[in-house]
Amino acid sequence: MGTHGRVLICGAGPTGLVAAISLIRSGIDVQLIDAASEPSPLSKAAVIWRRTLEVLHDSVPSARFVELGRVMDGIQLEADGRILRRVDFPRDSAAFPPGVLLPQADTERILTEVLTDLGGEIRRGVRLKNFESVDGQVRVTMEDGDDHRVEDFDWLIGADGAHSAVRHTLGIDFPGKAIDRRWLLADLDFEESGPEDRVRMFVGRQGMAGLFPYGHGRWRLIADGGPIDLESPRRDPDLAEIESEIRKRTAIEWKIDSAPWLAEFRVNERQVESYRHGRVLLAGDAAHVHSPAGGQGMNTSIQDGVNAAWKLAMVMRGEACDGLLDTYQDERHPVGAEVVRNSGRALKFATDRRFPAMFFKRRILPLILGIGAIRRKLVQGLSEIDINYRKGPLAEGRRDGWIGRRLPDLPLEVGGASVYESIDTTGFTILAFNENTFIEGGAWDRAILAAGSKVRVVRTAASHGQAGTLRREMDMSADDIAVVRPDTYLGPVTSDPNQVVRWFEALRGRG
Repeated sequence: MGTHGRVLICGAGPTGLVAAISLIRSGIDVQLIDAASEPSPLSKAAVIWRRTLEVLHDSVPSARFVELGRVMDGIQLEADGRILRRVDFPRDSAAFPPGVLLPQADTERILTEVLTDLGGEIRRGVRLKNFESVDGQVRVTMEDGDDHRVEDFDWLIGADGAHSAVRHTLGIDFPGKAIDRRWLLADLDFEESGPEDRVRMFVGRQGMAGLFPYGHGRWRLIADGGPIDLESPRRDPDLAEIESEIRKRTAIEWKIDSAPWLAEFRVNERQVESYRHGRVLLAGDAAHVHSPAGGQGMNTSIQDGVNAAWKLAMVMRGEACDGLLDTYQDERHPVGAEVVRNSGRALKFATDRRFPAMFFKRRILPLILGIGAIRRKLVQGLSEIDINYRKGPLAEGRRDGWIGRRLPDLPLEVGGASVYESIDTTGFTILAFNENTFIEGGAWDRAILAAGSKVRVVRTAASHGQAGTLRREMDMSADDIAVVRPDTYLGPVTSDPNQVVRWFEALRGRG
């Protein structure tokens, strides 16, 4: 383990696990704690979208999720026993399907195995009680059963969920609102069920419902339970209520064999104003909560963890000023705000039972979803491949070109492997499409040195096979190179070494 300082991560859900994995792989000493004595067996988040698979691929190969989960082939819109529209999700990547349906408990188990293989561990049953800033460090008081201990850390990441102890200790507001509506959730094992290749959404007059296939006869049901008084006590549904709701809202006649999880949940839409507070970073549900519409929550949270981790690693290794961490706020807060806003709109639309809304959902929406361009936009939005940081400070204020955008997933010519197989997420990667670009002692040497960090150079012939396709997709000349950040977003795409030098120097010297 490195000698660059220590990070305490509070919360061993997907966000905290991913941040810990990223930091450990980058040589940072991490302590990961969680208040729960055991990992949760509950399914919770149900889908991993393509962009999450891409950003994790170097540390957690996407095949591990795909093998255990169910690839989502599309969505089926239904009403009154009729299929209104089938929306197929195109599979244009061998490595990265648009989405994988997988219970969160299984996602966490995969991530925990990776963490353990790296030599990391989770200290369970440990609660964060308090912390304060002391001599440029974070002094943390933790409770482990009857034992209280005080330890100093260089940085603290709060990834401890919607009721975050880190956020509460900071004493900051969590502005937003609670939605006065009840939602029913059930994980159901059916004796026999229909095809398990797509999500089924029902838009009947009794309210919205969705069925999500996990495979082997298990499905997740989410159903609108109608308006409630927010002061009313929570009441989990029983199996009889779930069976009744299925009969009212769908035309399926499957027999339920067992129900591993039945719950009521309520939606809050909230986001903190700042993800960074000195040496404390907030990520995931500790920073934002919202409707589950679109399945964006866990995916957004994981990408918070990835973004924070690579920047924190550079700062702790002395490769960048800590002002680089301000760009975590600059890049991820707008993404969180958009997810809160869009998922809220989707929820409001889905629960509107008035005649104009029902007419639109049953008659107009199926027609709209038949338009190819709209289907593609829908899939891009759900799978999160349209997220970019082009308005952020690391994109140099430029909104044209590729800087700040996701690296496209296209194969290089060697064995037809995805370009993501060549990316090193513990440092920067430079893709060069002219085999003569990098010559010892040439102008590009200074650009590589300017990174101040590990750089992997991937050379490939621009005119050959799929590498040419990737270059043309990115509108690059044969002499251009592409800088790929550790989170697989793009830095400069240019043939000018001086532009790359300036970009690295600005990135490292922020603050």
